Amino acid sequence: MYFYIYDSFLKEKKYAKVVSKIETRLASLGIAGKKHQLSILRSVDEMVKEILKKESPTIIVIGSDQTFCQAALPMANTNAVLGFIPTQPNSLMANLLGLPVNEYACDVVSARRIERINFGKINGQRFFSSLEFDVNKAELIADNKYQIISKRIKTVKVINLDLLQFQTTSLETDWKRLASNPKDEYLEVLMGTPGKIFWFLKRKEKKDSLFFVKKLKVKSKKSNQEILIKVDREKTVKTPVLIEATKEDLRVIVGKERLI
Repeated sequence: MYFYIYDSFLKEKKYAKVVSKIETRLASLGIAGKKHQLSILRSVDEMVKEILKKESPTIIVIGSDQTFCQAALPMANTNAVLGFIPTQPNSLMANLLGLPVNEYACDVVSARRIERINFGKINGQRFFSSLEFDVNKAELIADNKYQIISKRIKTVKVINLDLLQFQTTSLETDWKRLASNPKDEYLEVLMGTPGKIFWFLKRKEKKDSLFFVKKLKVKSKKSNQEILIKVDREKTVKTPVLIEATKEDLRVIVGKERLI
């Protein structure tokens, strides 16, 4: 059975036409299902866990990348399938998974082409996309063997399902070259300096190194300092942390033009 989770912002009047077109297309494809509306009182996590009590549900998120990634976390190693109907034209997940935007994504959902995607973990908690943190004051140990020394490097990005760059968009014509591999039981670690805009001047991002790990320990060089790690561009975790690749996975609906 199909269950549709609607992002909270879709209640705004300006999205009424978009929602109507999506619902009409779903009905015409014969895959209409139960609607669940996010709100301040109902979190994604609670909603997904409630739906998972049903037998082998297909959960479709309609809305933003952030909500899609949040919905994925409780679904690890279940019989459920996760799908996505993006409503934002700059959706990173839409590009990675080969999904068109708005009602056009309904046909991809209907086709049910499925890939298994792994999760990462930080201090035992799952993440789906990537982590990012300032490395200047950090000490990094890879796979319990190697210490990573950062020189003149500002940022580290640990990637599961994301682009191998700091920006979420790209002018590159070959997007596939920039996509991570979230199916190989490794995490990609990108080190460098993100791009920045100063008034009318634009500084390009600099990528210094890219390597693969199964485990990465991160702690502050000084015991009285903490480093903040941004998780899936949403929540923040403080060091010390252990970041790991996992064998936990999730079945996700993808399109023909997927990058992964």
